[in-house]
Amino acid sequence: MAACSDYFRVMLTGFMKESREQVVVLKGVTAGGLKVVVDFAYTGRLELTTDNVEEVLSAASHLQVSVAVELCSKYLEMALTIYNCTDILNLAQMYSLSSTQTKALQYMMDNFEVVSSSEQFTKLTHKQLATMLKDNSLKVPSEYQLFTKVLLWIDHNKAERLKHLPKLMKNIRLPLLAGEELVEKVSKVEMMRTNIECSDLLTEAKDYHIVTGKQPMLQTPRTQVRSNHLSIVMSHSQNLECYTFHNKHHGFLRDSPIPLFNPSVAVLDNFMYACGGKYDSTENNEIATARCFRYDPRFDSWYELTSMNEARKDFVVVAYNGKLYAVGGQDENMVMCTVECYTVATEEWDMCASISHSCYGHAGALCADKIYISGGQRFSGCASNMSCFSPATNVWEEKAAMLNGRCNHVMMEVQKKLYVIGGNIEDSYGFPVPIIAMEYYDPDTDQWSNCKTTCNIREAGASTLNNKIYIVGGINGEHYYSDLLQDYDPAKDTMTIVDRFPTRVYGRACCILTLPHFLSATGPI
Repeated sequence: MAACSDYFRVMLTGFMKESREQVVVLKGVTAGGLKVVVDFAYTGRLELTTDNVEEVLSAASHLQVSVAVELCSKYLEMALTIYNCTDILNLAQMYSLSSTQTKALQYMMDNFEVVSSSEQFTKLTHKQLATMLKDNSLKVPSEYQLFTKVLLWIDHNKAERLKHLPKLMKNIRLPLLAGEELVEKVSKVEMMRTNIECSDLLTEAKDYHIVTGKQPMLQTPRTQVRSNHLSIVMSHSQNLECYTFHNKHHGFLRDSPIPLFNPSVAVLDNFMYACGGKYDSTENNEIATARCFRYDPRFDSWYELTSMNEARKDFVVVAYNGKLYAVGGQDENMVMCTVECYTVATEEWDMCASISHSCYGHAGALCADKIYISGGQRFSGCASNMSCFSPATNVWEEKAAMLNGRCNHVMMEVQKKLYVIGGNIEDSYGFPVPIIAMEYYDPDTDQWSNCKTTCNIREAGASTLNNKIYIVGGINGEHYYSDLLQDYDPAKDTMTIVDRFPTRVYGRACCILTLPHFLSATGPI
């Protein structure tokens, strides 16, 4: 026993009086729990059942048999069901079993719909419930359903639990409820009206819905999408598609109010802004549009913004510091050098300093508070220029040119370096010639270097996540639309195929968004 238990080792091998006694009286353990622990010490077998695990854990913890405690912890994790999850959570907290506590909480959050309809839900303490309510991984179809579950928890013992209402409601994302739910349902709950803190939260939620255009300026923890999983979102062929990385789910989001044909997109505060593009899908029609829209994953909804001052397609939009910068582009036979800026706070577009040359089909990215524009098509052909814009000073300056002229390529920032991938030049007949060389730019040294990896793709979408560049679809070297999702790892200088889409993806409108569980798992409800 001394070899197995720290408790007995100190008692029996030291100078305590028990070391000289013929009989030692043990307090704080049951006979049943002690028998299992003693048997474990001599046989290495811990006989656990759902009926005895609590008393065995108590005995093992009291007698400091750490291996037995660990085995009890693993047994509890394997025994988790909707009928005992809160009981196991309480045991884990009582005996400081951090792993079991984490897994019990996660189990309850993963199965919240079922758990919240069981007796175990009513056993939760207000602290346990609040912990789950503020966690992004809590899986619920809607915040309103979460609201109703909290009311049920309070009603189970209203006299004692009503005082916890404000703390719980702070962790429910009331602004993400539909406006009708707030007015017709939540506002009619008496305790929400009479409690000052709850009433303030309700007012905050209603105000969020009133100023739709300025919602990005009103972001708080209560307006964030309840999810930990990121998705790549593509606007192409009039569709808005998504691919969620953690479960490889491919789905479709709500269509835009009007079809969008190759818009330029950017992300601010987990809102996707889609600006300009072609007026329609007619191949010979090169008329651009100035209309702009914002997609909100919180409600799977669209909102039309103020249109740009100039209609543009084949241009770049870069988001920075609550603003969108639209650079260059074309409309029919006109190639642009103009730049305009949309301020979310004022919902207005203003003209900025123009770029030194007209171009379209270029690429752009933000790096260290500056906007960089590379390549693009000019009347003289595909350019290799690199231009840098400082929003703070409203000034453009030329940087070292790329090693290869190109247009219809992508440029992404990773670890303060800019990587240029794909694209093409045109031959004497105007046909595209792919540029397979990849290169990167270091702003600190104003130098370009070649990557070892090559990529034969053009007019593809691209986004960055976890220091990797994800490349979506595009036109491959054989002039076919691609169905590939690839990632380029700059640290390893390697390109990997991540997945294949069921549809071929064409267009450069691509970004990373956090989608709510009901969109990233099963598609829109």
